Amino acid sequence: METNIRKFRAFVTSARLGSFTRAAEDLGCTQSTVSRMVASLEADWQLRLFHRRGTALVLTSDGEAVLEDADRLCRSYDDLFRHVESLRGLSSGSIAIAAPSSIVALRLAKPLGAFVRSHPGVQVNIIESTYGEAQSLMEKDAVDFAFVPHHMQAEGLECTLFERDELVIVAPRGHFAQPGAIPVESLLDEMFVADTETAPLLQRELRHSNVRCVTSNTTAILAMVEAGLGISLLPSLALEGGDTSLDVRHLETPAWRSMYLVHHHASDLSVAARAFLAAL
Repeated sequence: METNIRKFRAFVTSARLGSFTRAAEDLGCTQSTVSRMVASLEADWQLRLFHRRGTALVLTSDGEAVLEDADRLCRSYDDLFRHVESLRGLSSGSIAIAAPSSIVALRLAKPLGAFVRSHPGVQVNIIESTYGEAQSLMEKDAVDFAFVPHHMQAEGLECTLFERDELVIVAPRGHFAQPGAIPVESLLDEMFVADTETAPLLQRELRHSNVRCVTSNTTAILAMVEAGLGISLLPSLALEGGDTSLDVRHLETPAWRSMYLVHHHASDLSVAARAFLAAL
């Protein structure tokens, strides 16, 4: 039934907007997906619903005859879904989230806490992960939401910018003789306590960097840096709210971390996942 409803919605939206491309934008999918669903519906019904005139669509007489019924069915389905959702009241369900530690601790903890208090019957699974792990889990449909450092492009997914923060150098007080921002080439001989999230940047910019340790535990990184075991490159978000006596410096050529929130189209999310997305 769900598949048929999506075909009906593709037909109704295409008729309303007069274009598969505009219908795809409205429905949050690709033009080819809308075109394929309408063609499948025409095959199911053995009716031609549109005249294709370039990129423009014109309803056939058969299409006009069934449009009102299809539209009414889509609206009735939406009403039924909202009714079922209200009856369930989110008393059950689950959501799974894959994210790096800084996002989990400093951007998700509060909204997740509020969500769990409002919906105690919903199970929330948080998977602290590297960027690659988060992307892989999303591609395998193993999580409802993933946070990744680049725009993921795949059919059925939505990807929006969630957080953008500067990468900064953290070092013991007095470690750098020069004031101000630090040129990246001056870090070539440094020993690093590397953050899991920014280690790929070190590998790209400093191909022969000396790394003593790689960890996602920011507290451990700051303790090791303060003890003189090395310097680190951290997202500024990881230092937010912290009280540190360390020297925090900008790179001479600023570098940034962009975090994107990835999930399936809202129509394909569970009731619990849609509710959390709204809360977030």
